[in-house]
Amino acid sequence: MAKKQLVACLRLMRPINSLMVGFAVIVGVFLATSGRIVELDLLSILSGFTVGFAISASSMVLNDIADIEIDRVNAPHRPLPSGMISVRSAILCYWLLLAVGLSLSTMTGIDSLVLAALAAVIAALYDLKLKLSGFAGNVAVAFTTSLPFLYAFTMVDEANPSVIVFWGMVFLTVLGREIAKDIADVEGDMVKGARTLPILYGRKTAAAVASLLYLSAILLSPLPYLRGLTRHPIIYLGGVVVVDVILAYSSLELLRMPRKKVALRHKNTVLKAMLLGLIIFMASMV
Repeated sequence: MAKKQLVACLRLMRPINSLMVGFAVIVGVFLATSGRIVELDLLSILSGFTVGFAISASSMVLNDIADIEIDRVNAPHRPLPSGMISVRSAILCYWLLLAVGLSLSTMTGIDSLVLAALAAVIAALYDLKLKLSGFAGNVAVAFTTSLPFLYAFTMVDEANPSVIVFWGMVFLTVLGREIAKDIADVEGDMVKGARTLPILYGRKTAAAVASLLYLSAILLSPLPYLRGLTRHPIIYLGGVVVVDVILAYSSLELLRMPRKKVALRHKNTVLKAMLLGLIIFMASMV
């Protein structure tokens, strides 16, 4: 690959987004080891980070390959429609990144390889088939977003089981947030022919489904405290109550007024609540 195409491939990889996925794996390892991440082999930690980065980056490249015709109209400056990189080279970039991610995942066992491969398959399905499918696409996004924490669980011999609970809460919350985002995007999604929940069943029904998902996440949140899985239960319990109240209040607001403006505010509130929850979870593990 020429230097120009290498630069283009790097742009296709969305390095900031992919670095965040790699970092999420490290955070997951921190939670799985109850804060004793320094006891882990450094090579394993670095491989986990690289797996997260490479699988995410490969998905980003495939996304642009799949969207090349749309980007010719909406974003002609992007590497593929601008001719900065050929489709053939972009496909090569995709397979190289995927190979790196899958091969490194074998360093921590067959479970890690299976999850990495599953993430790659679901990401590819989303890029190629599920974007306009509505709920199935929402599930794909929620799964791949939460997967770094579950992947980290496979990297550790004696992992803290609360990570599974945390993964469940993240999955349910992200799924609810994706549905709420669809409420905000109804007009544009109708033009694209998307079959999202608010388009098929109405905004109120979509808001109700999102709220039920948030409620499920809230019901899971006391488990680490009740089962004694945190080092500092008071920190966890106090913090998680705040997060749960934020989620519940924002859900009620969305139920009362499932409109674009409210849904846009809601998705930002939920993102902040998730970040706060992650901080609280980590603080309770140290």
